[in-house]
Amino acid sequence: MNTYTATYSCQDNKLRLYTIGRLSPEEYAKVKAAGFSWAPKQELFVAPAWSPQREDVLLELCDEIEDESMTTEERAAARSERFDQYAEHREKDAAQAEAAVHAITEGIPLGQPILVGHHSEKRARKDAERIENGIRRAVKNWETSAYWSQRAESAIRHATYLERPDVRARRIKGLEADLRKMIRNKEEAEKSLRFWRGEFKMKDGSPFVLTREVALQFCNYYENLYFAFPLKDYPRNPPASQYEGEMGLWSALGGSDGPEYAIITPEQARELAIPSHEKTKTWAERWISHLNNRLIYEKAMLAAGADPNEVKPEKGGACHCWASQYRYDNGYSIIQKVNKVTVTVLDNWGNGGKDFTRNIPFDKLSKLMSAAQVQEARESGNLIGETERGFILKGGV
Repeated sequence: MNTYTATYSCQDNKLRLYTIGRLSPEEYAKVKAAGFSWAPKQELFVAPAWSPQREDVLLELCDEIEDESMTTEERAAARSERFDQYAEHREKDAAQAEAAVHAITEGIPLGQPILVGHHSEKRARKDAERIENGIRRAVKNWETSAYWSQRAESAIRHATYLERPDVRARRIKGLEADLRKMIRNKEEAEKSLRFWRGEFKMKDGSPFVLTREVALQFCNYYENLYFAFPLKDYPRNPPASQYEGEMGLWSALGGSDGPEYAIITPEQARELAIPSHEKTKTWAERWISHLNNRLIYEKAMLAAGADPNEVKPEKGGACHCWASQYRYDNGYSIIQKVNKVTVTVLDNWGNGGKDFTRNIPFDKLSKLMSAAQVQEARESGNLIGETERGFILKGGV
């Protein structure tokens, strides 16, 4: 009997399907079509990211989706250990190939050429071939061992990178942008639904009437739905188009050509548009819920990982970065503004022109001073050559 378990991980935003037994051909096709891939070493199906469609597939198979019990760090450690084993095996194979070559060469006098015509020629040529193949195999295995060692290091390094505060801050920024997009999609769908359901009012305040002209005006400015109109479902006579492929509602209503060119009526357009926008609204709401939950998690992790004693970028503070004035002599830039993942500092081409602003990512800041530390250094006389852009900190303290 097949047993399926579905999980979701907040850390890497991936859906996973654990199976005991094989999927049926229909289930396998559905899982693959949703973007899941088989991970043979982990013995599970994994999707690169959450989506409503993938969630629906797992819910159909498993009824519920549990929290993933294995953390990203644990998964990276297991992967690194697996890669280390690969490296050890290839290193062992390389040593065995090298030993086999030495065993052959020990029986051959140093510098001994192949004696053409001698009874030893055939064996000598065979030994030469074995030596060449053995050396090639040893070199290949040594290279493969080095490759898997690098993969092991990379697995750990990547997991550590994803947990860095600056990386998490940029991830939050991306999630917030995705959330704004989904909110716009939902609002657009709601606006279209209000129109097609007749909840709009006419400009003169009279009750809404869905005429062809009103529908065309709305479609021309707001509607972007496309549908196929086969003749068997939407019979029409010339001069209406006999085209059966996809077209927008504006064109299907006859566009600017006139009512005799219309393929559908305004009522038919409404019957097509309402289910489509309801589906879009539901889809957007699921994304909004998911993105809000991810933001709650990422922001909580960012706050939990913050060191209370760590100096954070703040307006009026200072930072040392590649754009700092006198950056080779303990130069600092005064922070003009703190953004979500960058700070704004002043820069200058050094040609007497006006200062201009630059945004420097948090991970490009090598040193930081709070506004209080800057003021303390100013009062103690430790700031040299201070300008609006920055200063040199005496002693680099």
